[in-house]
Amino acid sequence: SWNVSNATNLSGMFYRCRHLGADVSSWDVSNATDLSEMFYNCGLFDRDVSSWNVSNVTHFNRMFMNCHSFESDVSSWDVSNATTLSRMFENCDCFNSDVSSWDVS
Repeated sequence: SWNVSNATNLSGMFYRCRHLGADVSSWDVSNATDLSEMFYNCGLFDRDVSSWNVSNVTHFNRMFMNCHSFESDVSSWDVSNATTLSRMFENCDCFNSDVSSWDVS
């Protein structure tokens, strides 16, 4: 597994990796502030990212856009520092996680 624990900007990291197979479930992204477009257009991306600590992230825009197979439960994510969440789950056909409890105030 890659060590991304010191990374702050992971935006566009896997942009258009349609068949991404990397297991990112154990990644420490707690220092990241920008995850925008990280998995954008990764159509078959279906990895579990539910345990990620995203409490420092401010930019989530288009993070999973067009990830048609994505269905990880991210309902417990702390997105209270987010400033942009636009189009985060657009065209995520399998996504059904209840994010209604997210603090986006």
